[in-house]
Amino acid sequence: MADVNLRIGVLAARDLAIADKNGFSDPYVIVRVGKSKYQTPVIPKNLNPVWNAVFDHKLSSTNIPVAITVTVWDDDSFGRDFLGEVTIPMRRLFDRNSGGGNDGIPRKYDDPRNLPAAYTLQKKTAKSNVKGDIVLKFGFSNTPDRSDEDWIYFWEQYTVQAGAS
Repeated sequence: MADVNLRIGVLAARDLAIADKNGFSDPYVIVRVGKSKYQTPVIPKNLNPVWNAVFDHKLSSTNIPVAITVTVWDDDSFGRDFLGEVTIPMRRLFDRNSGGGNDGIPRKYDDPRNLPAAYTLQKKTAKSNVKGDIVLKFGFSNTPDRSDEDWIYFWEQYTVQAGAS
């Protein structure tokens, strides 16, 4: 498999839960892909933060993650509060391409047909104070142009190696 970077865009969150006494949260996001971890900056006092953060994760045939986990946290002076999480199986990363349709075609990050998608944040426990959505975008970077069929074949082969379902 040629070197391909998976670009992960953590664009924004909407309608996050209030975690601080001032009526706001100080959110940031941690993205986990296999053993790799990426983090956005903290956006102070905001329930609708815009990060527009982009991370490039090198895909390797020897270290294939099964899923991407995106966790939203509230930053506090003495720790952090959980604001929600979403886990997306690698095989499902591109299901929301084409304007929210389910064409499932993997695309380059900058392809105009590759649109961001909102994911509803999930609780870890019944007591978790969670609400809102996170807006994410996935695509390939640092790669030559390929046809839709070539990208589909590449992604199917990659996710089969991962054992992703």
